[in-house]
Amino acid sequence: MKLNTVFLLAALLVAISGCQNFEELNTDPARSSETQPEFLLASAEKRASDLMYDTYFNGRIGMELSQYWMGTDKTSDGRFLFTNDGLWNGLYAGPLMDLQEIQNYYTRHPEESNPHTLAVSEILKAWLFQVLTDVYVDIPYSQALKGDDIPQPVYDKGKDVYAGSLASLKKQVDILQNTASGAIRGDIIANGDAKQWARIGNALRIRMALRIADAQPAEAKTVIEEAVKNTLTSVSQDAFFPYNVATATNRFPYNDVERPLVEFAVTATLVDYLKSVNDPRLPIFARPDDTNGKYIGKVYGTEANSPTMIGLSKPGVVAYSGSAKGYLITYAEIAFAKAEAAARGMNVGTETAEDLYKTAVTASMTQWGITDSKVVAAYLEGVPYKAGTFKNVIGTQKWLALYMQGLQAWMERLRLDPKKPNGDILFIDPASGSLDPDVKDVPKRLKYPSGSRASNATNSAEAAKNIGGDTQAVKNWWDIL
Repeated sequence: MKLNTVFLLAALLVAISGCQNFEELNTDPARSSETQPEFLLASAEKRASDLMYDTYFNGRIGMELSQYWMGTDKTSDGRFLFTNDGLWNGLYAGPLMDLQEIQNYYTRHPEESNPHTLAVSEILKAWLFQVLTDVYVDIPYSQALKGDDIPQPVYDKGKDVYAGSLASLKKQVDILQNTASGAIRGDIIANGDAKQWARIGNALRIRMALRIADAQPAEAKTVIEEAVKNTLTSVSQDAFFPYNVATATNRFPYNDVERPLVEFAVTATLVDYLKSVNDPRLPIFARPDDTNGKYIGKVYGTEANSPTMIGLSKPGVVAYSGSAKGYLITYAEIAFAKAEAAARGMNVGTETAEDLYKTAVTASMTQWGITDSKVVAAYLEGVPYKAGTFKNVIGTQKWLALYMQGLQAWMERLRLDPKKPNGDILFIDPASGSLDPDVKDVPKRLKYPSGSRASNATNSAEAAKNIGGDTQAVKNWWDIL
């Protein structure tokens, strides 16, 4: 890492509340040519969150494929023609390489090894590898991040990436729960709290296991029933990167601090559904139009200027303020996962699927600042749990709860394909038509990036062949519905 980047991260660690003081960080001058693990961990957390909430990768891809937003200045992305394929390289060359270097550092200096810091780095790697395999299917995994030793890594099957990541997460959780270690320094997400990282690790296990529940129900059941015993139990335990509006370099990636943002309108898909159920999150997720004071969404997939931005609602101020939270995973998501697991017959405790569903909706409300119990109770009466259509009921509410987490919401849309609770269509095809001849309704993956196809041509071509072609129509192995 360049020296100026190290100094920037040092300032970041000082600025964020709860982090270790800079003077306390290990900055051994004898090893000035190496980046210390605490700086690498801070860098990885920041860079990963910046990519997850990047204006393009989250806004143009995730938020649009989840039908939360639709572009106004540029609409081709909402019609499945993507012009930036840098997510792959951004994750591999950025946070994943930082995290791998932590392991490399301890290999070079075993006397300094910190098992808990290494466990946290491996949990973060599992999170990012899941994002990559969900988005692209087969990816470099077992031979990835080896640098000059393996410059052209093979692509592992998506199923194997999941198996390896789930095994790694269990191992790291066991290390965090059952061993003593030095302080986890440089950790911005959980302030070095090993118990919280064990909960986060189990939460990620639940996310991964639920995603494979249709393809591998027995494996999913085993993981979920174990992981729910020690995971997130309240909104106060939400895992997120804490952006800060006061620091220009530490603001939420897409924010309106210095200029009004008009690149996106909230979709009619989202606005109309929120209005139909009197959802109190509407003024948080969207803003009334400046010209008429009404909440009006843009029909998804409508090309530029049809209609224009005038008369449309833009995303809500809270949702992308400079201090918006860069969520890694939330209690609301885990509560919905438990509700679905219970509906599928898994043992996740004594509460019923209906009770867990109500808990999950309440958690989402709390996360977004809706804390009036009477308001929440009235809302729940209007969106009751229905066991016979749990995928629609839970899926619709989980879609709302994942607002701003575009990539995760897109994957859940693919997995559940939810309709409205009454069976009506929720998601629509692009109103002006798809620009991808292979895809009409929604892309199932992204194409391999041009850089990978050029620099690792043989393995990239083999991977494309193995998954059935490098198109956006190819389903992931877990997407069997």
